[in-house]
Amino acid sequence: MSEHVTLTLRSPLEESVSLESVVPDRFATSNEIEIARLPVWAGRSQRAIGDYFDVRGERSAIVRIGGDVRHAHGIGAGMTSGAIEVLGSIGNDTGVGMAGGAIHVRGDAGHRIGAGLPGASRGMIGGEIVVDGSVGDDAGTRMRRGLMFVGGNTGNSPARDIIAGTVLVMGRVGGEPALGSKRGTLVAAGEIDVPVTYRHACRYRPPHVRLALTYLMRRFGTSVDARVVTGTYDRYCGDAGTVSRGEILRWSHE
Repeated sequence: MSEHVTLTLRSPLEESVSLESVVPDRFATSNEIEIARLPVWAGRSQRAIGDYFDVRGERSAIVRIGGDVRHAHGIGAGMTSGAIEVLGSIGNDTGVGMAGGAIHVRGDAGHRIGAGLPGASRGMIGGEIVVDGSVGDDAGTRMRRGLMFVGGNTGNSPARDIIAGTVLVMGRVGGEPALGSKRGTLVAAGEIDVPVTYRHACRYRPPHVRLALTYLMRRFGTSVDARVVTGTYDRYCGDAGTVSRGEILRWSHE
């Protein structure tokens, strides 16, 4: 058993590759040879992890991925435990349908991070996703539980149809945020256009935001302005088209 399993990309990916087999749950019971033989898909062609990555380590639920994997999709899909650390940027569908564990992306991430599997009624139902950079569209769509942190900006429709859970964004929040929200929380430290389907409720210092950001800083080393951690937020309730128990918390810069 190794302390962690390291996947190092041999050369830049020139095609989109589905890496849904890259999950700590499977690596925890597999040796190096078995991990290298796990299937991946490039278009309609089935290949193996070892065709793209050098594999070091075995039987560990801690996975480190080195290299530019912006063309790699589905990493951490459905994971239930363990941890994935991506040392650069990553593609679409990272952590879709995940139920537990943690994913830390040191760069940017593509569309649908932490969202739902195709046809699924729910997105991630547990666990933690931390992206130091920016993310694409539909981050956290239909999220049921869990915690997501975005250090940069989001694309359009973050936290769409969120059922519960918390999404914290330090940069600019994309268009149509938290539409269809039922009970979840979207925290915006940067610019955000709050939808008209949300109503202003109050201005206060939310203790759960301070606790969440303090935890993320300690565990993942995230960089957060101290004023954001302890600051005052405007609370908006919505979405009016649902049960209206969701909330958007916008940092008031005070």
